[in-house]
Amino acid sequence: MSVSKVLPGNGSAGNDLVVVHGAGGHLTKGTLEWNAVSESVIPPTPLPCVLRIKCGTSGEDKVVPLDEAKAVFFVKTQEGNNVHEEVKFFEYVTPNYVWVRVQFVDGEVLEGRTENSCRLLFDPGIWLQPFDMTGNNSLVYIPRSAVINFHIVGTSQVRLDQPRPASQDGIDVPFSATSGIGEGSATVASVDI
Repeated sequence: MSVSKVLPGNGSAGNDLVVVHGAGGHLTKGTLEWNAVSESVIPPTPLPCVLRIKCGTSGEDKVVPLDEAKAVFFVKTQEGNNVHEEVKFFEYVTPNYVWVRVQFVDGEVLEGRTENSCRLLFDPGIWLQPFDMTGNNSLVYIPRSAVINFHIVGTSQVRLDQPRPASQDGIDVPFSATSGIGEGSATVASVDI
């Protein structure tokens, strides 16, 4: 089952309506031809390096190198809606840290916090500060090659002008007990990456 069978859309298995936004601002609209078979909303494999798109009513086949795209949008229709304002829940909040759970190839699991930045996407590894301050580890560098599972468990917005919450039983308290959004609070949600 392709993405369009799980999400509202008009495509069929292996053929999805897309709008490719080129890095230079050019748009390519059409049907993406690829072999994505998945029961999940997010396909388990990345897009191919070269996109084959059958364009709208002309039926022209276009080849678009993925590295020339800014983004590939899987859409419900090719027309779009110029007056639609996208909903952005956290427009004014940028959490400083991400609470993550990392599983190693050997099965060991670590939890801790890491900086919320694009370095999570591009660096060859992750800097992790464990929450358990009773142990010997104060900081861990984890190469990507050692990770088989990675989950974002929550986020934290920390104000530097406020004292940190007190530690209980030697375990660092990284987030406040509230679940609201804002300074000094945490949002907890399990997100697979």
